[in-house]
Amino acid sequence: MNHQRNVEGLRENAQQRHEETLARAEVAIARLYQADEPITFASVSRTASVSLSWLYKQPKIRERIQYLREQQIKQRDVQSLLILPDETSDSSKDAIITALKEQVKQLRAENRELRKQLEVAYGQIRR
Repeated sequence: MNHQRNVEGLRENAQQRHEETLARAEVAIARLYQADEPITFASVSRTASVSLSWLYKQPKIRERIQYLREQQIKQRDVQSLLILPDETSDSSKDAIITALKEQVKQLRAENRELRKQLEVAYGQIRR
């Protein structure tokens, strides 16, 4: 008696589980971002119910988490500059305004990209 193994079915199932896990991670990142929560590997892992090691092994997810974490750190640095003493010079204020305008520009571009990625993730979830 020779049994046929369903290797292709196993591969398809593994691929589907992988895509679902990626989508959960993307949704978790989007939720954390929308809630203005710190985006770290640990917070994404908890929110998406995935392991830390899995997150670190996913290059695109890892890059996004690192990028967003860096952006949040920069944003906190800029916010700390907003608490200005009254004797701040006009040139300092101009430099801060320029930095803030650049950050707004970057955040708008990032927002557009994240919305596109979220649409893709929702599409994958619906499949």
